[in-house]
Amino acid sequence: MLSNGFIRNHAIEITADSGISRFQYYARSKVVESEAFRIVNEEWKKLFMAMVCQLNQLSSEKLGFIPNLHLDDFVYLRDPEQFAHDFKHDPEGLVGATYRFKCSDGYTRLFVIKRVLYRAEGIIGRASVVVEVECVCNESGCQWHGERKVMKISFPSRRRPSEDALIREARSKAESTGDPWALNHLPQIIDSITITYDESTVQDRLKTHLNEKYEERVMRVTILEKLHPLSELIDPRDFAQVFYDILQIHQWLYECVGILHRDLSSGNIMFRRKDGKICGVLNDFDLSSRVRNMDKGPTSNHRTGTRPFMSIDLLDPDWKGGHLYRHDIESLFYIMLCLACRYERPNVPTPEPRAYAVWFSGTDQQVLDNKTAFLTRPCTKAIPIQPYFAGFKRWLKRIRKKLHIGYIRRPVYLPEESGIDSDDDESPDSDEDPNFDWDTLNKRASYTTMRSIMSSFQGKSLETRWANWNRDH
Repeated sequence: MLSNGFIRNHAIEITADSGISRFQYYARSKVVESEAFRIVNEEWKKLFMAMVCQLNQLSSEKLGFIPNLHLDDFVYLRDPEQFAHDFKHDPEGLVGATYRFKCSDGYTRLFVIKRVLYRAEGIIGRASVVVEVECVCNESGCQWHGERKVMKISFPSRRRPSEDALIREARSKAESTGDPWALNHLPQIIDSITITYDESTVQDRLKTHLNEKYEERVMRVTILEKLHPLSELIDPRDFAQVFYDILQIHQWLYECVGILHRDLSSGNIMFRRKDGKICGVLNDFDLSSRVRNMDKGPTSNHRTGTRPFMSIDLLDPDWKGGHLYRHDIESLFYIMLCLACRYERPNVPTPEPRAYAVWFSGTDQQVLDNKTAFLTRPCTKAIPIQPYFAGFKRWLKRIRKKLHIGYIRRPVYLPEESGIDSDDDESPDSDEDPNFDWDTLNKRASYTTMRSIMSSFQGKSLETRWANWNRDH
């Protein structure tokens, strides 16, 4: 219900099974369920019907439907005669809907949804919906009329810095510090609004009642420049240049702006064409954080990342070391690995069973176990790289080896626990060094190491956008 059809920030449901009923409230931060009850007599029946009638009197927004979105096909939601409507899981169900957006330039624009680019599954979390829209407003002077944009609707944590603020900060830094190259590799925010939940809402009352057990969220609507997905690339060398661009802009953001992306995935790597060249763009900063504000844990109650591409550490519930920049580098490795091994050529999946399938369908623990075995056990099988992507063999073998050695040789304990069992015999297979660099697995997963591997492809240099990078990192 929250992953299909009309976009909602919450949903209210009544379930009945063998005479036992419950009221349930599904929100982006918590699922709340009433105690089970039975309608045992006429008084209980009247009370139950009164509650149902009261729910029917709620406004669309109090029922969870986001404001300003209009979808003709959903008029039946107010018609009891059509409660038996056949719901279809149709990702394109939003096509044709309109959204009214009050822009920062004073215009109120009307967008019609032309295509659904992405819609997250599940209840808890950001629940991002990304759509391609066209401006159809008729206000005089509107320069957007007829133009295609991308609109993202999401429900991020209220405590997290906003995506538009981080991107604008990065773009401003590029312009003011003589790094204009970086602008080609950052998304362009056109406009953004944030809607908070005031004291009249269920969300606010739940926060008051549950305190820290309830994570406050906001609704954020962002209008962005339309970019191109990885799936539109054809030449393996273009893929390689885009991945190398992502490494460079990620490093620049971390070292020069103090922003860590924290959610590298195949869907968050885009590209644009600039002066006839393909430029990789690091997209989606919803989970990004300012490095200076990061502690040893996520700023949300949930681990950040896209599971198939998450690092071993971040999949491990016992990991206490926070989100490090090498975790994003490990994610980039998985993205390249999955492209080269799970596709015969662009947009043509390999036959089933596909490589690393458990990363996409398994539980967190299954993905953790599989990735741990993949990176830490001896490499007895060759990486199943498809012939079309054979040029990535050198990259993938070298990066895997670096991560393999880094993981198996890191100390048993994090620095704050290094005194535990200090009288034990030291393992000859680990770097039992109090100065071990956990941020980079002793330089094996550093920017410098990755640049040395990724700066050329099939014996030919790729374009280095950031020439004045810090080689000490």
